[in-house]
Amino acid sequence: MTSRPKLQEVSERTGVSLATVSRVLNGKAGVAGATRQLVLDAVAELGYAPRPARSGQSPVVGIITPELDNPIFPTFAQTIEARLARREIMSLVCPSTSETINEQDYLDRFVEWEATGVVVINGRYAAPELGFDPYVELERRGLNVVLVNGLTGRCPVPAVAVDIRDGAMTATRHLIGLGHRRIGVLTGPGRYASSDELISGYGIAMAKAELPMSDDWVSETLYTLEGGRAGVASLLEADVTGIVCGSDLMAVGAIAGVRAWGKSVPEDVSVVGFDGTQMMLFTDPPLTTLRQPIGRMATTVATLIDAPENASGHVHMFQPDLVTGGSTGPAPHR
Repeated sequence: MTSRPKLQEVSERTGVSLATVSRVLNGKAGVAGATRQLVLDAVAELGYAPRPARSGQSPVVGIITPELDNPIFPTFAQTIEARLARREIMSLVCPSTSETINEQDYLDRFVEWEATGVVVINGRYAAPELGFDPYVELERRGLNVVLVNGLTGRCPVPAVAVDIRDGAMTATRHLIGLGHRRIGVLTGPGRYASSDELISGYGIAMAKAELPMSDDWVSETLYTLEGGRAGVASLLEADVTGIVCGSDLMAVGAIAGVRAWGKSVPEDVSVVGFDGTQMMLFTDPPLTTLRQPIGRMATTVATLIDAPENASGHVHMFQPDLVTGGSTGPAPHR
C-alpha cells in the first residue's frame, strides 16, 4: 500500500476540493464528517494509507490585521476570535505593519505550523494590483482562508466584506436629505479598491439627486486621524457643507480640521464616518457613521473557516447601517 496519496487523484475521484482533501489527509479539523468519510473511502479504494493525525493537536487559526491603533481592526479580530473559540478553535492575532512583521512572513509561518486556517483583515490584496496568489497558494496547501474587507465582488477565495458603495450612497443621501448640495468625499489612497467603491457610491447618489459634482470635492488622504485633519482642508477651500469619510478615524480628524478653520460641526459642516465602533458614541459631537455589522460578519468568517466545503470563491457582502449622531445637521443658509 503506497504511503501517501496524490491530492489531485483523490479530489477528482470524490469531487472534493484539493484544500479539503489535504485537510483530511493531514488530520486537521474543519471538515464535515460525511465529507471526511468520503475522502477516506476514496483513499482506501485507491490503495493508499493516509498519514495518521497527530494526537492532542488543537486547531489554530491565524488572524492577521493591519495596525491596531484603528479601533475597527482590534474589534474585528476580537469578535472573530470569540466566534472561533465557540467552535473550540484557538486564534493567534498578528498585527502586520511596515514597522512589524510582513504579512507574507506570517502566512509562511502558519504553513510551517500546519495551522487550520488564516483570516486576513484588510490585507495586501486591498491594493488590486497585488492580486490573490498568496491566498490561493495557502488553500492549495490545505489551509482554510477567509479575507475580510478591502475588496469588491471578485475574489477567488472565500471572503466577507461590508458594502462600501452602498454605504457611501446611504451617507450621501442622508446629507442630501438634510438640505446639503455641496457634498464632498474624504477617502483613502486611490490604489485601494475601497477608495474606488466609496467614490462610486457617492457619485451614484449625487447623480440620482441631479446634484453637481466637482473634482475639488474629492480628497484622497490616509485612513488616520492625521489624514482626516489634513485632507479636509481642500474640501473646506471648495466650500463644501457635508463630508462623507472613508473611516471613523478620518471623520474625527476631519472634525478637528473643520474646527481649526474656525468652523463648527454640524452648524457649518456635517461629517459622516464609516465603521461604527463603540468609541464613536463618545466623540464630540457623537459621530454619525455607517456601522459595519461586525458580529454577523465574524460569524460568517468562523463558519467559512470551520466548514470550508460549504465555502465558495466569492465575497459574502453585508450592508452597513446608518447610525445618526450629532455630527450631521441641516445645511447652513448661504
